[in-house]
Amino acid sequence: MISFFRFKRIFLKFAALLYLTIFLINCELYGKIGTNDENIQGALPALLRGEWVFIQPGLTTAAERYVIDETVIQYGYGDGESQYDFKGDIRFVSNYSEDSGVIIIEYTDTERPSYPGYNGNSFFGIYYRNLKTNTVQLANSINLADLSAPDTATLEEAIAKFTRFRMGSFVDWSVVQHQSRVQK
Repeated sequence: MISFFRFKRIFLKFAALLYLTIFLINCELYGKIGTNDENIQGALPALLRGEWVFIQPGLTTAAERYVIDETVIQYGYGDGESQYDFKGDIRFVSNYSEDSGVIIIEYTDTERPSYPGYNGNSFFGIYYRNLKTNTVQLANSINLADLSAPDTATLEEAIAKFTRFRMGSFVDWSVVQHQSRVQK
């Protein structure tokens, strides 16, 4: 028969080992999350290059349009009542997976945003996910808390701001439509 003190000593050793194991697993997971939250420079996926449109039901022309090449993104939105446009040079790309990431652009001097609330800053994040051969979800970032523009003054600020784990502060994927590739 095991004495109470021996049982207590075995139990405490087991509890300490279990605690240490859980602690190390959490450290490993935290380390991965910490690493994943940083934007790591990547290349623009070749599959993302091209023209992407979303045609709103009831309209005959594209309600939302992105034209993406190796160095530039052009964006246009029009619903018959409102029209928003901008163009930017691609300054940074971070790929979170094979089908998702963020593209940070610097607005061109001649084609800065025309949407209400634009704050005059130069750098902006465009998130993408569910990238397939003929469809993708592209989303311009917006401060969801107050619907203001999240543009930044510097590229370094934008890289720190538009991360994978802050994506939920700027994009509500439940309202982002899939854009279709324009076949040429």
